[in-house]
Parts: sequence; C-alpha cells; structure tokens
Amino acid sequence: MYCLIAQNQIKPGKVDAFTKILKDFLPVMKKNPGFRAAYAMAGPKGEYTAIMLWDTRNDAENYAKSPGRQKFLADAKDTLEGTMKSQFGDVIASITA
Repeated sequence: MYCLIAQNQIKPGKVDAFTKILKDFLPVMKKNPGFRAAYAMAGPKGEYTAIMLWDTRNDAENYAKSPGRQKFLADAKDTLEGTMKSQFGDVIASITA
C-alpha cells in the first residue's frame, strides 16, 4: 500500500467553502485506479491535511497528476493559502479497529 499526504492552510473564514469543494470532489477521487481510502481534516487554525491510500506508488503518482486532481486544486485555489504540499511514501505499518 502507498500513501499520499497533502497539506495546506485554509484561508480564514473559508473552511466551509473548502469542505464543500472537497466533498464534491471525493466521488471523482474514488474512481481513480488503485484508490483505497481518503481521510481529510481541518485543524483548529485551518490547517488542512489529507491522507490518501493507494494500491501502488504508480497509482498515487498518476492520481497526483490527474486532470481530476488538477481541477480540484483549481476549484479550491480561492480557499487555500499558497501551494499544496504533497508527500509520498510506502505504508510500513497500519492497524484498524
């Protein structure tokens, strides 16, 4: 399993607008090959973190370059500060309930 972590800062007063854009985008993300799961959070000061799980590194990298993700980033640009930061890596341990 492979992980993509995306982080950014949501502009003040834009959490609700960003959340709507994100929720509208989730069905698009789910259609990408190798998609396993996605979790997103907004911290108390508007810090945004998304953790996305993929079958392979190739699946995660293809998603990161996909037209769907590029559209999401364009749609969200007015709600976010600066450029989305992304980190990729192999999942080396996990546990679920």
